[in-house]
Amino acid sequence: MRRRAQQKLHLSQQTQQYLMQEALAALFYLSLIIIVHTYAMVIFESLSLRDSLWLTIVSITTVGYGDFSAQTDGGRFSTTLLIFLGGIFVLGKIAGDFIDFRANRREGKKTGHWSYSRMKNHIVIIGSKSDSEQHLLRLVSECERNQETSGQEIVLVTDSFGTALPYSLQQQHIKFVNGRGSDPVFLEQAGVSNADIIILLAWDESDNFSDGHAFDVINRIREMGSTAKIVAECVDVKNRKRLESSGASLTIRPVRAYPEMIIGGLLNPGSIAILENLFTASGESIFIEEKQHTGSWAEIVFNSVSNDMGVPIAYRSAETGETVTSPAGSAQINADAIFVLRSE
Repeated sequence: MRRRAQQKLHLSQQTQQYLMQEALAALFYLSLIIIVHTYAMVIFESLSLRDSLWLTIVSITTVGYGDFSAQTDGGRFSTTLLIFLGGIFVLGKIAGDFIDFRANRREGKKTGHWSYSRMKNHIVIIGSKSDSEQHLLRLVSECERNQETSGQEIVLVTDSFGTALPYSLQQQHIKFVNGRGSDPVFLEQAGVSNADIIILLAWDESDNFSDGHAFDVINRIREMGSTAKIVAECVDVKNRKRLESSGASLTIRPVRAYPEMIIGGLLNPGSIAILENLFTASGESIFIEEKQHTGSWAEIVFNSVSNDMGVPIAYRSAETGETVTSPAGSAQINADAIFVLRSE
């Protein structure tokens, strides 16, 4: 599969080069025809260089305003050749090559075989062994939602979806590289050298050997001259320093149920320990205190903390049953339950 993807990328690049060469050749022939016909009009029709060029342009485009026309046999013969060789053949070929180029580019982008090596200041997401559509969708949406990353182009490197991204991801207008991030060819195709942020997902979130895979990918990225911020998922906490020494700017535990933690940790590095603790079996958990609470939110928080009951983070309204998070300290509440964060 890897070799087939590389072959498709190579074929797409060859097609682009061929179409570009054909377009340049057609433009050269068109310019040559225009020059020859212009001087033919000067010689056969005794027109000025300016009028001859004007007659050539309106003839080759088959507009024919009628203000100038060839009168001599030599001028008419030259104009006939101009229209057939230039107006019909060469211009038609240029238009055809342009349409082919656009179609090839559209197909290459859709199937993940287009190069983004010249892109700058973008975000690269390097996928795992088996990427989830919903997980990636939430991760991309979080990038768009945050002010610091909103508006940046996103390139996704993955081979989990076959020949095209799922429709929901296509709707996010992200760029697609169909390959594995462990291959330098696809890293270059994604433009990691000029990226601003690189998010490296764990190859297998349940396998500690995935950290070795991450170590190799980070080294390859740095060897390619990238100065991007690299956020790498680390399965085994013991490997964090190793990944950071290889060039990772931030390491984070893989939590597929909460991909927003990656962006939160990137933008607020000091919060990563708090966020991870919520998803650790030995860390803090959220408990529900099912009893009536009335008064200001500040008083309820103070009483709960003073009695070592935990830190209230939300309450359930006794009137509506709605869960309200982070109310103002001065808010007067009537709750039949509060949600507290405390150690087990």
